[in-house]
Parts: sequence; C-alpha cells; structure tokens
Amino acid sequence: MLFRISLIGIIISSIFIFAACKNDSSTAPDLSGNDQAAVIQKTGNMTKSNGQVSVMSANQINNGAHWEVKVDMPGDGGIVKFEYFVSNNELKEIKGLTPSFNYEIEPENGLINYSSAKQTALNAVSGGIIEWKLEFDLSDNMWQYRFDILSNGSEWEVRINANNGNVVRVKN
Repeated sequence: MLFRISLIGIIISSIFIFAACKNDSSTAPDLSGNDQAAVIQKTGNMTKSNGQVSVMSANQINNGAHWEVKVDMPGDGGIVKFEYFVSNNELKEIKGLTPSFNYEIEPENGLINYSSAKQTALNAVSGGIIEWKLEFDLSDNMWQYRFDILSNGSEWEVRINANNGNVVRVKN
C-alpha cells in the first residue's frame, strides 16, 4: 500500500514538473527580421567596436519576453551579453560574461559609459573584476552598474549610479 501511494506521488510530481518545464512555442517571441536588425544595430552602437555577434535569440522568462544578444568583443575583451525587452526593444541589462573586461560600452539614455563606472568601482575597491552588469535596480529605483571585485582574497560588491557615476554602496 505504501509503495502504491509513493508511486502515485511520483507520477503526479512528474506530471507537474513536465508541465512546468514544457516549452510552449506559441508564446515564444518572434525573431522577425526588422526587430532583430534593430536590436543588433543598437548593440553595435553601444559597443562602438567591430565586436562579432555570436548568439541572437529571443527568450521568455516569467512571461517577460526579451532579446538576448551575445557579442564577442574584439581582442581579448571577452563576451558581453545584452538583453532587450521584446515589446519595445528597450535595454533590460548588459552583463560581462567572461574576462577580460577591457572594452568600452556606451549605453543609451545618458547613462555613463562602462569604463568610467569600472574605474570608479576599482577606485572604491582595488582588485580584479570577477563579473559586472548594468541593470535597473528596482529597490533603489535607478540604473546601476554592479561590479563583483576580488580583493585580497575577499569578494566585494560595488554599485555605481549609472546616471551620475557616484558610488551607491560597497559591501563585502
């Protein structure tokens, strides 16, 4: 009897997991030519370089469709991921995925450029950048650069206001 109850529980759990993970292609964003070209051009304008677009896809996460563009930055610049909302092609997030982080990005909407924010973060905590991203922080209601920096064996997070370049917070 206990075996049957366990088996029924496993079957029901499997059905729920399968339903939750199912990819519904009818709700997937469309990678139409005009939107795709516009997003690629926006990304090219922000990188101010001849970076090579390596991946272009549209994803839907928690009912929020977004474009995802990965760019191989020239030289040893690493890979940078750009995300845009599919509904209006507006910037959602930029994230440095791999070292080295030696490149320039000039975001839209009057936000400070990446190299300025990077220098401010490294002035606040000297060390090596592990990861960085630019995103709109809902709790602080502002665009912020977030740098994770390794310094003397400790990991630090430095947040920079992307509008004015001021340090928002430093935490260990």
